[in-house]
Amino acid sequence: MQKKNGGKRVFALENDPLTNRREVPRGAIEVCALKNVPYEEKTTLVGRLMLSDNTGKISRLGVFDTMEGRNVIILEKIEGNGVSIPAFLIRTLDNIETINSLVQYGDIVMLDGIRLRIASEDVFLGEKITLLSKATSDVYDSNIDFRKRSNLYAHRHLQLIRDQKKISHFRKCSTVFRAIRQFLYKKGYEELNMTLLQESFEAGLADPFVTRAAGRNRDIYLRLTSELFLWKLMIAGFSKVFEIGKSFRNQDSTASKLPQFTILELYHAYATSDEMEDLAHDMICDVLMQLSGSTSILTPKGEIDCSGNWMVYDFMAEIEKCTGLRYDEACPVQELLHILDKAEIVRPIRENKYTIATALYTHVMSHITGPAFLRNLPAAQSPLYKINEGGSTVDETLLIINGRPTVTIVNPERDPEILRRRMEEQMEYRRVGQSNGVNEDIINALKFGLPPCRGIAVGMEHLLMLLLNTQDTRDVELFPVF
Repeated sequence: MQKKNGGKRVFALENDPLTNRREVPRGAIEVCALKNVPYEEKTTLVGRLMLSDNTGKISRLGVFDTMEGRNVIILEKIEGNGVSIPAFLIRTLDNIETINSLVQYGDIVMLDGIRLRIASEDVFLGEKITLLSKATSDVYDSNIDFRKRSNLYAHRHLQLIRDQKKISHFRKCSTVFRAIRQFLYKKGYEELNMTLLQESFEAGLADPFVTRAAGRNRDIYLRLTSELFLWKLMIAGFSKVFEIGKSFRNQDSTASKLPQFTILELYHAYATSDEMEDLAHDMICDVLMQLSGSTSILTPKGEIDCSGNWMVYDFMAEIEKCTGLRYDEACPVQELLHILDKAEIVRPIRENKYTIATALYTHVMSHITGPAFLRNLPAAQSPLYKINEGGSTVDETLLIINGRPTVTIVNPERDPEILRRRMEEQMEYRRVGQSNGVNEDIINALKFGLPPCRGIAVGMEHLLMLLLNTQDTRDVELFPVF
């Protein structure tokens, strides 16, 4: 095998002053556009010179061969943008010298030549090769273990170089983002951009990232969500708004969650719950059609068909069905724990109404393949949404697919005093040292009147994992820090 060595690097840098300085001429094309060029039409092809063996253990780069009576030098393949093509170089003294002294696998090169069709396969035959950028490190470095998150952050580009199929995989992620935006634009939603930094902690039980604003000599927070900003836009008079942006929670990272994540948040003034459920249904089906031409989702457990009408479940009805007991948040914690025991759910380490509520609706979700809507979630798990009659549940609906939440549909609490009381109540569930969970900023904003409205939230990493049938957030996050 032709090993990456310092000799060619030194020779190229010392004897070719234009190494890493050449630009491509107008009209040069990448491999992905070569299919639009007629056969045997002279063209300039640019891309990375790579080996056919993706492990880098076998190399025929520089080997002499013949092709339909032509004496050629094997270049293995030229690739870029997720596409590759076998490449050869006319055997001349100049080309032999260039290959032997300057060019090796991993380099960015320019080939002047033609596309040919040989034995039912497209190949590129170059008349001249020019070095554009020198790869001085070995793209097949076997010392890098891509199972480690730190290596994915530092060397994801190298993984993509080695396996161009992964570029196609991440291009599907781009397709999902584009499809969602186009769908919402057609529905009349306006995309607005909210700040990532804020002066007050939002609410709830999640821990924020805190940083110091040197110019103002005070702490500021990375946002947990853009939802409360969208509430303010509803108050201001917007009708349909959305944002797809980063949010942050100071939490441990796992295969299914990251401290940094991307979330779609949208709000529609004067909308009903049925309208938002229809919107979620149509959006998921539209994205699936653009992604794969089908409304089915492949999962490790089989195929899930998202066409047609979706089932609807009620949280309290499902709890009563599996335990024979009624969920009532007014009951003492010990009585609520009895419901867990009846459902054979492991008791949480910290026993309070929040952890019990979370355990119960997670249990219900796990038994729903979906797609289906789970309506009226337990009130203790969120202070932000309108309480239903009876006080034990809130007007919050989850779209469940494959036993996991995919879309959240909410009806925000519009009474500032009720919101304050519920935020104060949830502070009882916070751990020692956690930030104050009462958000005076949004409470004051509500005093100007929040119109009846509904919102939708979609964790984009979770959606991508579902649509692309992957089990780890690292497979949908290009450069995972955690």
